[in-house]
Amino acid sequence: MAALIAAAVSILNTRTATKVEMDASLEVAERFVDVTLKDLGSQGKLDRLDEELPPLLKHLRHVRIMFMSESGQLAIISPNNGASGVSKPYVPSWFVALVHPEVVQRSVRLLPDGEHPVIILGEPADEIAEAWQDFSSLALIWLAINAIVLVVLYLVLRRVLDPLASLSKGMHQLEDGEYEARLPPSKVKELSVITGRFNTLASALNVAREENERLYRQLINVQEAERRAIANELHDEAGPCLFGIAANASSIQTTAGQLSGDKATKISSRAGEILSIADRLKAMNRALLKKLRPGPLGQVKLADLIVELTARMQSSHPDTQIHTEVGPLAKSYGETADLTIYRCIQEAITNAIRHGEAQNVSVKLEERNRTNGGGDGGDVRLIVSDDGKGMAPATPKGFGLTTMTERVRSLGGVCTIEKAESKGVAVRVEIPIKQTKKETAAPARAPELVRERA
Repeated sequence: MAALIAAAVSILNTRTATKVEMDASLEVAERFVDVTLKDLGSQGKLDRLDEELPPLLKHLRHVRIMFMSESGQLAIISPNNGASGVSKPYVPSWFVALVHPEVVQRSVRLLPDGEHPVIILGEPADEIAEAWQDFSSLALIWLAINAIVLVVLYLVLRRVLDPLASLSKGMHQLEDGEYEARLPPSKVKELSVITGRFNTLASALNVAREENERLYRQLINVQEAERRAIANELHDEAGPCLFGIAANASSIQTTAGQLSGDKATKISSRAGEILSIADRLKAMNRALLKKLRPGPLGQVKLADLIVELTARMQSSHPDTQIHTEVGPLAKSYGETADLTIYRCIQEAITNAIRHGEAQNVSVKLEERNRTNGGGDGGDVRLIVSDDGKGMAPATPKGFGLTTMTERVRSLGGVCTIEKAESKGVAVRVEIPIKQTKKETAAPARAPELVRERA
């Protein structure tokens, strides 16, 4: 806008100056021609005007002087372009159209006998050419100054804004949970304070996250220990008790079968009811044991445990179709990682059925980017998606989802809960493979699981 305004003002001033210059040149030329004619008349040379006028008037500028010769032809006296041998400078036609003034003044001098007039007209070409040279020179200077200013602004603003861009990027990293992010010290004094405070904040958040991860690992370990203890109690105490009840009821039923009469029939019927209730309690006990503590981790392949889990949940919820796709997996990734994957699938399917009212649930589990046979250098990816009613963006995570997320984070993994492609919710879990050979090896059989098999 500044360039357009400056150009408009410059063209307007050039147009006005050209008109003023033309008026002044016409006035001077008219007087000069008048004086010249009087001087030639006093010398008696009026009959040789075609020879005397051109040398005297050829140097007048900004005017066109023409003389009507005795032959009746107009001869241009000034300007005499051919004599100078200098070509006119190039001026764009658009500039000429913008600054060319209206030449309204015209002066004609007649000789005493009324013949052979001398005609004077304004000629702004030289003035326009000079104005174009000034205009183009100023435009080049303006462009050069603007280029220098832009370069200086770029350098200055880059010095100021680069730390701000780095700060913005660092804030996004903190938002995504990358608390290891650090900003380089800024050369700007005011911004160096901000970057220093940012690095301090990131360090504090990183320490807090490590502390939270440690606490969550302890919480999860305590939780699993409690589940293990409850499973042991159910197996060691409730199992034998149910077995004793079933054995005694079976014995009573056998004894009653050897007797006759209505009382024997009633005793046998009651014993049968006790056996039926005991069988139901046994089934409930086995289901609780599997829910509290999955099968023998490390002894059975992780893929088989996942397939067995989804099949059991499918049988418990016949109205929901659970589709399981398990890719190539190692036998085990360590008890902690296997248990985390198991719990994530269990929690995700439960939420999809209970809260999302899903009709279809898809479970995809695979290992990616494996680089060697030792189970190192890749990650395990789990995707559980459903077609339920989804979860509102502002809905806070419950205890189950929070525990699942922290389980994954404690292993250095990532757990995200997002909207599925069509509808419903997709839970994505990625756990890096970091276990050692000792962790991968099959652990010793837990006593309660061995007794359960027996």
